[in-house]
Amino acid sequence: LSGVLCLCFRCTKLYLMSDHKTFMNMTKKSHTQSAFMTDELTYLASWQAIFLDPQFRLEYEGFPVPANTKMLIVHSYTNQGLAIHRDFYIRTNFGKEYEVNCHTYLDTHKAEKDMNHWVIVTGNPSSNATTMFDRPKPPSEETRIQNAEFQEAT
Repeated sequence: LSGVLCLCFRCTKLYLMSDHKTFMNMTKKSHTQSAFMTDELTYLASWQAIFLDPQFRLEYEGFPVPANTKMLIVHSYTNQGLAIHRDFYIRTNFGKEYEVNCHTYLDTHKAEKDMNHWVIVTGNPSSNATTMFDRPKPPSEETRIQNAEFQEAT
């Protein structure tokens, strides 16, 4: 999936945008490439959702992104991953606000760290309190047959 990440508030669409790091345009705490919201739709607001496993990335390129699965969100122009660092936060009236930046954090095996992993979570239509991420998986057909046989035997 490649495209534009945007939020809609009534009449104004906001797009997630990023550009190369400069001395004037970098994050305050981590000093990396910044990611910010803007109302302009440009090539700097183009992102890609990439499969987490590097061995399957080429096979899954162009496929729809399944919900509730881990993925990487990569900026199309700079090829840097969207990341959130747990150590860099700002205290505001609303609580802690973590710094979202655009940097690919790699471990010793050249694999992306957890800071670059993202999950698009869908809501649970049957309840207001939970999400589909917290909902248990439905039983398989074999389990349903076993439960039916067990109820008939008793």
